[in-house]
Amino acid sequence: MRFVNWKFACRVIGLTLLLESGFMFFTAGLSFYLKEKAEIFAFSGIITLSAGLALYFLSGFRTKFKIVEKKESCFSVTFAWIAFAVFGALPFFLSGQTASFTDAVFESTSGITTTGASILKNVESLPKGILFWRSLIQWLGGLGIIVFSLALFPLMGGGAAHLFDSETTGLTHDKFRPRVNEMAVRLWLIYVSLTGVMIILLIAGGMSVFDAVCHAFSTISTGGFSTKGTNIAYWNSIYIETVTCIFMLTGATNFALLYFLFKGKFKKFFCDEELRWFAAIILAMGSFIAVCLQWGREWNHIADSFRIAFFRVISVITGTGFSTGDFVQWSPAYWIPFMFLMFVCGCAGSTSGGMKIIRVVVLIKNTFYEFKRLTHPRAVIPVRINGEALSFETVQRLLAFGFLYILIIFASWGILVFSGMPFMEALVAALSSLGNTGLGFAETGPSGGFADIPAFAEWYMAFLMVVGRVEIFTALILFIPAFWKN
Repeated sequence: MRFVNWKFACRVIGLTLLLESGFMFFTAGLSFYLKEKAEIFAFSGIITLSAGLALYFLSGFRTKFKIVEKKESCFSVTFAWIAFAVFGALPFFLSGQTASFTDAVFESTSGITTTGASILKNVESLPKGILFWRSLIQWLGGLGIIVFSLALFPLMGGGAAHLFDSETTGLTHDKFRPRVNEMAVRLWLIYVSLTGVMIILLIAGGMSVFDAVCHAFSTISTGGFSTKGTNIAYWNSIYIETVTCIFMLTGATNFALLYFLFKGKFKKFFCDEELRWFAAIILAMGSFIAVCLQWGREWNHIADSFRIAFFRVISVITGTGFSTGDFVQWSPAYWIPFMFLMFVCGCAGSTSGGMKIIRVVVLIKNTFYEFKRLTHPRAVIPVRINGEALSFETVQRLLAFGFLYILIIFASWGILVFSGMPFMEALVAALSSLGNTGLGFAETGPSGGFADIPAFAEWYMAFLMVVGRVEIFTALILFIPAFWKN
């Protein structure tokens, strides 16, 4: 048996905690400016900084890692997310805003994985420092704290590429593979620029600077934490809803495509097959639900039906979870299309979760082509995306991912039911946690939340959030004994 290179793992986790402590101190400064209890974030920052420094020095101050295997990258990425979530829970717990450390870890994990499920009630009564921290950790989790580490700390040597591959699993856009540090910097420049633009637009729409910053952080990361109990509905503004929809869609779009768009390669952007499917699903689902709402006389004017329907569809398919009303109060028939959207979610290479549209498209195409292969046994019929044939190995890996994804949802459904959650809520909680969408139905819906679920369910859902955020294989492969062999 060969175990991981512990020094490399300590380096990655240590740098992650050092970054986190820096943002805690920044939030402490903000709290001090707002005349709130800044010592909560300062003390949390000191604890996190101490742990980060200890791990960093354990890794060997001047060590350069020339050879890093897949096991090191998978282990480091998974435990970096776990460490960030656990230490990120300190402000929630020390401030007394959560009843237990379990609640604090759940809230923190939901934030950093951009899930958006919350156990906090009456958020408008929370200190602004806590509200800012909730949104900030979602923003950091949007493109991944590991990618951020690569952008700021080119200290990994030969391990950087493995680390990036583990953090950005799944299909990536062709010919977008410059040096890893270069790529991380480019992605974060796009990310920061989009965030800044959204802040300006929200302020122009009447939001306060604080609310605009928090909602921009939660929107571009497709996280969904809000500073208001009634969410986006608080402003009752078509302008704010439109801006929010645009940036939810942007966050759920492949960031490699956004890079090409900013480079002026419009054809590569608009001709992307996954993006076209993404747009088609939104248009079809939004129109269908709007017509159903109008038919059922949920709203008097058809314009209101389309406004409500498209905002909800975009919010669900991007995994953001913002709302302009409690859709759970609609007919349960609407839950089925929303569950489908939660399952599919956004594009590969985006901040959203779920199966990703490109995987679903590949699986559908492969199933359809299998009938052709049965009728024409000698024909070679490859699955093509954007005109290029996918390798047999890629299709096989996607088939395995799809099977495992569905298996985990159903297994988790049973586990959550046995933990004490109601039948329907357990299914949606499993789908929501693994897909990082944060939505709940019935008692855990927008008007309720996850405050009353059992403690075991909180820990298990937090585990699912991390597994879903690193896209299953990176985390679960650590439980395979053969993985640890030479």
